[in-house]
Parts: sequence; structure tokens; C-alpha cells
Amino acid sequence: MTETEATNFLRVLLQQDAEEVQTWLRMVWAKQQQVPEKFNWLGLAEVSTFTAQELANEESNESHSESLAWAEIATSVYEFLAENNPSFSERYLHSLMGLRAYTILKFGAIPGNPVLDIHLIINWFFDNLHISYEEALIKAADWRKALAANNPEETQKKFDSELEDFRKLRLIKNRLSIIKYLSKSKDFLPNEELNTWISLWEKLP
Repeated sequence: MTETEATNFLRVLLQQDAEEVQTWLRMVWAKQQQVPEKFNWLGLAEVSTFTAQELANEESNESHSESLAWAEIATSVYEFLAENNPSFSERYLHSLMGLRAYTILKFGAIPGNPVLDIHLIINWFFDNLHISYEEALIKAADWRKALAANNPEETQKKFDSELEDFRKLRLIKNRLSIIKYLSKSKDFLPNEELNTWISLWEKLP
């Protein structure tokens, strides 16, 4: 199948209702359905996310049910992409957690639900941080000092020699942006450890 044919297949797929797309996905995950070559999985995830968010803003219960169904489609596809593309897994999971946070703010948290379980976001935040809070606090202060010095040459040297540390701090800040957004939910009750991390957000580079 050519790229154009794969694009047309995605277009037809997205014209179906969420239940039909979910059925197709279940067959794909069970290896009972062949996926077109060059199929645009990211396109499916992004359009499903957009559809879920649009329907969430409508008033009817039917629209809200459809919204959750499309959100579940996006969730499963983002998880698939993250698992099969390690180099971009953080990007895909960030999009997924953003959708989860948005949906929880709209509909509330439900433990065990693949979209509305608030603990899935909290667990993701702590997964593979590769740095302790104390170390992050020290390194963040060091980076703020370097950036405030307004010395481009020295800052570049620091980037060159400590780029990995900077990436770790940015990863934490990006994940905390989802946590801070989630904190608008009445269902979000962070413990002391998570509150400590949240307080670090504004100190990160």
C-alpha cells in the first residue's frame, strides 16, 4: 500500500464512529487485522485527541460518552507509539498525559479507568526521573545562576559540558507542567512528596 493509500485508509477510518475504530484497534492489537504499510499512527492519535476534546465541550451525555471513547482510542495509540519508538516515547507520553489531565478536569477521576485514572499520571511523573529532588534543586539553582549571568560564551560551555543534566531538568519541568494543570482538579490530592516537586517547577530552567 502506498503512502497515499494509507492516508486515504486513515481518512475513511476517522469517518467511522468511535466504537467501530475501537473494534478495529482491538483486532490490530490481537494481530487479527493487518495494518496498512506507512499507516499514520500519530495522525490517528492526534485527530482522536482533538475529537475527544471537542466532544467534551458539548452538553449532551452522548457527546461525553463519545468523547471518552475517542480519548481511549488516543490513549491506546499513544501507548503503542511510546512502546515502539523509544527515542520519542517521552513526547508521546507527554501528549497522552496531557489528554488524560484534560479529560479528568472535564469528567472527574475514576480509578482503574484507562483515561480517567489520576494515578496513571502521578506514576508517570515519577517514572525514570533519573535524578533526586535534592540533586535537581541544586542543579536548578546552578543553572539559574549561569543563565542570569548573561554570559553567552560561558552559558554555551555549560550546555556543552552539562547538557544531560539540563535535559533531565527540562524533562522534570515538562512533566510538572502536566501535574500543575492537573492540580486544578478537585480529585487531585498530592502527597507531601509530590507537593515538594511541584514547588520546584518555577525554579527549573
